[in-house]
Amino acid sequence: MFSFIKKLDKRSQFILFTCYYSFFCNGIVALMIGSALPDIKSVYGISDTVSGLFLSAHSIGNIVAGLVGSVLPLYVGERKSIMSLSAMAFIGFLMMIVWGNPVWLFIAFIMTGITRGSVANFDNRMVNLLSGGSSTASNCLHATFAVGAILAPMIFLVMSRILSWRAALAAIVLFGFFSVFNFSRMKLDNEYPDRKDKANRSIVFMKNPSYLILLAMMFFYLCSEYSINGWLVTYIQNKEGLLASFEYSDEAVIAYSQSMATLFWVLMLVGRLSCAALSLRFHQKKLLLICSFGVLGFFLMMLTSSSIPMVTVSVAGVGLCLAGMCPMIYADAAVFSNIYPMAMSCLIVIGSLGSVMMNTLIGILADRFGFQGGMSAITVAVVFLMVFSVLNVIVKTRDPVKSVVK
Repeated sequence: MFSFIKKLDKRSQFILFTCYYSFFCNGIVALMIGSALPDIKSVYGISDTVSGLFLSAHSIGNIVAGLVGSVLPLYVGERKSIMSLSAMAFIGFLMMIVWGNPVWLFIAFIMTGITRGSVANFDNRMVNLLSGGSSTASNCLHATFAVGAILAPMIFLVMSRILSWRAALAAIVLFGFFSVFNFSRMKLDNEYPDRKDKANRSIVFMKNPSYLILLAMMFFYLCSEYSINGWLVTYIQNKEGLLASFEYSDEAVIAYSQSMATLFWVLMLVGRLSCAALSLRFHQKKLLLICSFGVLGFFLMMLTSSSIPMVTVSVAGVGLCLAGMCPMIYADAAVFSNIYPMAMSCLIVIGSLGSVMMNTLIGILADRFGFQGGMSAITVAVVFLMVFSVLNVIVKTRDPVKSVVK
């Protein structure tokens, strides 16, 4: 399964492992936001609507990253660009620690999104280039994200109990330092892309129906995953049936909600490693289709269940089925992104628009109808994800060059 690594020279292997470590840190960043949000709300007196705006700010940061990440390297080089952009999240965490002004926090959340989007853009594109668009390599990359996501709630839970939630965020800054340091040591073949090369700025791939289907899938995937990821802990801590099961013990509910965030990403890890292995035998388009149906079924179970066992199974099922979808979409899009760098940026930018709208919508609906009503909005996104997964199987992939010529 890891034969693609052995084919690379030492320089390329270092770049690959640098990408894997930075994606591991990205997983920590993503889950630390959801884990810390209840404490940030409580300490700084933030409403659910404003909390939803913070999560949307994280997604706005992804959009900024997509716009800047493909242009900045043309002027400062790939290495300096990713170094500066990857440091943003950890500056943002420091901002969350020192002050609770809503505008200040909004900017801090944007900065976390800039790092997440920039690292996703660079790592996915670089791994696709190094591996020749291998779905196995892409799933392994996203598996490292899952490992970071699994550890984040555990780090937060332990450190917040021993010290404080601020100490947990400070610890994450250390992880970020080593990520930026590794980026600084990379030796890239094409560190300064040619500004005159039209392919570096072209968006002709937007005329290709195959790409547009993948774009729609990414849009609705990020609607679903970012929202579930960002609101899961808060949703569980406000689910009436579960609160009754724990006899309204705050400590027990908090421990369970954080453990569910960990379980979600344990299954994401299992799912991504499984998809990495299965993609060697089965076409990834069919795997995407199966996963999308599974997400819908388990998510509906999560919404309608109030018992501890059923909620636990549904959270695990959603994580397992969502797991391989993002890396397989990226791998499917490699035929475009390996020719046009902007193709990867557009996936992130337009996809992130979905998570911006969904997170804000959930916050507004939660204030008005409760978290059950807020989270129910995700069902629409999951249904559309399933629809476009079907189209992805039916519509034959068109050559990105020939289709443009025509």
